[in-house]
Amino acid sequence: MLDPASVRSIQVFHLNHIGDMVFSLPLLASLRRAFPKARIVSVLRPPVLGIWQLSGQAHEFLVREKKGSLATRMELVRALRKRDPDLTIVLSQAWEPTIMAYLSRSPVRVGFKKTKMGWLLTHRAKKSGPPSTENNLRLLEALGVTPARREYVGLLRAPLGETRRMKARLTAAGVPAHVRLIVLAPGASARRAVKEWTDEGWAAVADHFSAQPETAVAITGTEPAGRIVDLARGPILDMTGRTSEGEWAALLDRADLFIGVDSGALHVAAALGTQVVGLYGPSDPNITGPQGLGHLVVRHPVDCSPCFRRTCSIGRVCMINIEADAVIEAAERALADADAFEPPWPDEFPALPRESPDSGA
Repeated sequence: MLDPASVRSIQVFHLNHIGDMVFSLPLLASLRRAFPKARIVSVLRPPVLGIWQLSGQAHEFLVREKKGSLATRMELVRALRKRDPDLTIVLSQAWEPTIMAYLSRSPVRVGFKKTKMGWLLTHRAKKSGPPSTENNLRLLEALGVTPARREYVGLLRAPLGETRRMKARLTAAGVPAHVRLIVLAPGASARRAVKEWTDEGWAAVADHFSAQPETAVAITGTEPAGRIVDLARGPILDMTGRTSEGEWAALLDRADLFIGVDSGALHVAAALGTQVVGLYGPSDPNITGPQGLGHLVVRHPVDCSPCFRRTCSIGRVCMINIEADAVIEAAERALADADAFEPPWPDEFPALPRESPDSGA
């Protein structure tokens, strides 16, 4: 077990997707509690930088480019050495971050078993299933550290300025503060399209809520949702591709209910404290379900679900066969119970000041 007083610098190599970044927030918060004198540096890809900035759970970030040259990679190694790390945690099982952790001269390097080049690690923990909060916390436990947080709820905050701007945008679009807002997020990442539901289902859910008084429906995501908007009979506020990451967080924070597939958006919404209805098929809600209270999961029972596969040879029946009525019923139940599930903010983990990296050379 490490002496907390002796750990002054910690570096964490993050995974590359938004949901995985959210899963790492309890790890960062727990590191802050276990090593209060340490400076925490997150090493990450550009796509997750926005989520890192919304969290405030680490002191500094360094960017690891996806297709960097050898010179770029060595520059990053020099930046890591400059920070003189006492402890490195590698959330990826790929060879590159493991080698970089070794080259940084960090004396303690923690990662998962079956990591490529894993013999360069000093401590290893078992990884079970896909990336998850629990897997990440096992790396702490491999050091004898008891996690201070096991959930990500409240470890993201929408910036105040973005919240005000989103409020103004919604008001201008006919959604003032007193109107109930249902946010739909139909998309998954390109490599996880197997998780997606049907456009017809989304349109039916949108129509159910847009027909209700003092209720508006918005749809969000990086990909266009024009077909869903066209299929719907009622109005949908199409926000796809029209928000910065801060505005996107403010939109999810404003929502009275979020409905989506297992995706980064779902976990961002849950981390912000928004109630979630999640549609699950190939993934397991017991592992990557929304964290916190009051969330509901909708599934269509199939013997092969969850399979954790990226492709499906039987037509994605676990997702395609989810009935719109089942989603609507879960959403109405979640809204009816909303007042009973107001999550407390974890004030013991306030956001750290944001910092940009220096050149590291």
